[in-house]
Amino acid sequence: MGDLHGRTVESRAGVAAFLAGVWLIAAPPVLHFSAATHAFRPYWWSMGLAVVLMLLGMVRAMAPLDVPFVQPLSIALALWLIIVALRAGDGGLWAVWLNQLIAAAVIALSAGLALLISMRR
Repeated sequence: MGDLHGRTVESRAGVAAFLAGVWLIAAPPVLHFSAATHAFRPYWWSMGLAVVLMLLGMVRAMAPLDVPFVQPLSIALALWLIIVALRAGDGGLWAVWLNQLIAAAVIALSAGLALLISMRR
């Protein structure tokens, strides 16, 4: 029963990471960020990280407990996304900054909670 609960928690965390990655990629044109009009040049780090986080989220959703190193890796990439958002000299909109911080927080918190629950078992 504990294994089923762990798989469910990790799978949901993977789905949250996947959806946050999708949002990071879809947000510039949807919310009309200025970066979208310049071929995403200021946003390419965030979009690259979003693609990697989406792939890791899919792995976590489909094989939750089979790849245990994905949780810490997801947390590290989410923290890197926060660093990218807070990086000085971007000249970006506050909406871009806030969007990246919220998405990174969702990814880091879901992965961190799943990691804590799996360590508790």
